[in-house]
Amino acid sequence: MGLGKRTANILLGIAIFLFLVWGTRLFVFFGELQAGTLPAPAVHLAMVIINLAIGAYLAYLGISGRRSSGAMTQRVE
Repeated sequence: MGLGKRTANILLGIAIFLFLVWGTRLFVFFGELQAGTLPAPAVHLAMVIINLAIGAYLAYLGISGRRSSGAMTQRVE
């Protein structure tokens, strides 16, 4: 993978942000679902799942990018 360390860190930062925002939204979703005040539960649940999946993929890219950039610098030395 040809990611630099800076790009991998940015991807990890975005993934952490998505996990925090949409993880919190998931708890709010369950609270609204139990209270019966959620207007469209299927749409909101789909948004949460899709964004958490995007966050997981960005975390995977960031971690694999950091590993490959670290391995490349070790080989040069």
